[in-house]
Amino acid sequence: MVRKMIRGLFCDFYGTVVYENGPKSYEVIKRVFKNGNAESPEQVVEYWWKSFGKLLSESYGGNYCTQYEAAFKCFEVLLNHFQAQDDPKELCDMMAEHWSHPPIYEETMEFLKQIQEMEIPLYFITNSDDRFVEEAMKYYRLQTSGLITSEQAKCYKTRKDIFLFALEKTGLKPEEVIHIGDSLNGDVKYAQEAGIHPIWLNREEKEVSEKVMTVTSLLDAVKILRSEI
Repeated sequence: MVRKMIRGLFCDFYGTVVYENGPKSYEVIKRVFKNGNAESPEQVVEYWWKSFGKLLSESYGGNYCTQYEAAFKCFEVLLNHFQAQDDPKELCDMMAEHWSHPPIYEETMEFLKQIQEMEIPLYFITNSDDRFVEEAMKYYRLQTSGLITSEQAKCYKTRKDIFLFALEKTGLKPEEVIHIGDSLNGDVKYAQEAGIHPIWLNREEKEVSEKVMTVTSLLDAVKILRSEI
């Protein structure tokens, strides 16, 4: 059951309203695979997320590094691990291009339109440097009530602090907010730890044992909001 008296909606960005990956990011993976000794592109992806996730989890407060800085370090590790001859900065810049112009989900515009009609303030909460998500929002002309990034919070969705920062910045209380996101760990676990009710966007219909409200599209989330608020 979704809580009533909702005064704000938090929503993830990459993987939720725009695609986590796209042509540029896939090209990066193919280059590392082609130039190194990885057994498959999938092995490159797996090692990337393992290394990148570790860097993000260690990036907090005084040890914070931007998404671009973390990605650059990760590419150095990745290229060394697979003995791939390539330029980490060039690969990182390709990822920056993806983050700035990611493919957008077909349902996103209708989702944003319906949320606006419901007069619920919407805030993007995302693991990103300001410049990337701001450029993506400008590119697609996406308008929201606000944007909270990991760069602003000086932490990522590897802890609840980014959600606490978002609550402080928006002036909202945890019980007044719903958060929608595609990551069962980052978007669901840490939103819950901050006292925020999450809706898991599970487009691939993965099995999950946790008791969590799940939808397979953003428009399904809108239906829940309309019926419960």
